[in-house]
Amino acid sequence: MPGRVEELRRNPISGTLVIIGSDREKPLERLRRQNKRDWSKFNPRLVSGEDCSFEEGREHQTPQEVRSYRAKDTKANSPGWWVRVVPNLAPAVNASIPSEILEVEKRGPFTVLPAFGFHYVIIESPRHDVSLETLDPFYFREVLHMWREMTLAVGSTRNINYIFLFKNYGPLAGASQPHPHSQLVALPTQPTRIHLELSGARHYYDLNRSCFYCEERDWELRSEERLIKVTGNFMAWCPFTSRTPYQVIVAPRYHQSYFANISTHPQGADLLTEFALLLQETLRRIRVTLNDPDYNLYFHTAPPTHTELETYHWHCQIEPITEAIQAALEKGSGAYINPRTPEHAAEDLRNADLGSVG
Repeated sequence: MPGRVEELRRNPISGTLVIIGSDREKPLERLRRQNKRDWSKFNPRLVSGEDCSFEEGREHQTPQEVRSYRAKDTKANSPGWWVRVVPNLAPAVNASIPSEILEVEKRGPFTVLPAFGFHYVIIESPRHDVSLETLDPFYFREVLHMWREMTLAVGSTRNINYIFLFKNYGPLAGASQPHPHSQLVALPTQPTRIHLELSGARHYYDLNRSCFYCEERDWELRSEERLIKVTGNFMAWCPFTSRTPYQVIVAPRYHQSYFANISTHPQGADLLTEFALLLQETLRRIRVTLNDPDYNLYFHTAPPTHTELETYHWHCQIEPITEAIQAALEKGSGAYINPRTPEHAAEDLRNADLGSVG
């Protein structure tokens, strides 16, 4: 983009500062995955599926399942399932800590809270050789239905104040093995980024007497520059302040702050199915455009203790891993140089040929 004036774009909710429109903008071909996915640091028998405990028929190799979708004539912890939830073998938080009293301890200038919570693995398919993009749409919806169902179940637990749903796809995104799976971590406190978003959204509402997310939705629909796909009730777009190339948000067009409140059987429509179809199509567009990149997918949603907020919208974010490097500027200052404008990224994703997805 020779001659384009560089812009400093700031997100009023998170405070994130992004440098956009640099003459150093990289073309799409420079950002596509060029090399074979490298699982060499992991057990080859796990990578191939020979020793994968997530495989159907190896249910005894995982902790006892918490929940599953399976054929009616099958028993828990046996074959016959298509989505299965088990505790993480190396949990980030500890469900065995008594949840009745969680006291904050002061240590010097710091605070410490017992790491009570839940950490589950959602095994998205009994097959080792599929991904969310290539799943049959019915089974993709079943994965999302499980995300919703587990959020509702865990959210009713005392002292759980935030639930984080996420997926790491590929080793560069932090995945430890290729079998399709996602994770849920339930915490007794709000993570910093979520806390800042919720506070920023409330501050914006107090200053402007309007919801930032509703304004963003309306502005993006009018502009159309960064839109990828719009359905009756949902939209996918590259945000104006994208921190990384091809960052995408998929969110409802209507005002709703808690993901688990998405309706599965509303009068005249199934909003979960509509959302699932758009989310899967978006993942397929990313797969085609960037040659099946590693990526992180995660949800930002209201806390289970305040499920309906007039100031906040739940949203799903996808951040593909590209050659764009986060160096000292990003890590030290919190300002980001994005080498592919969200306007160009959205255009690339709109133009993706979905017929090539297996």
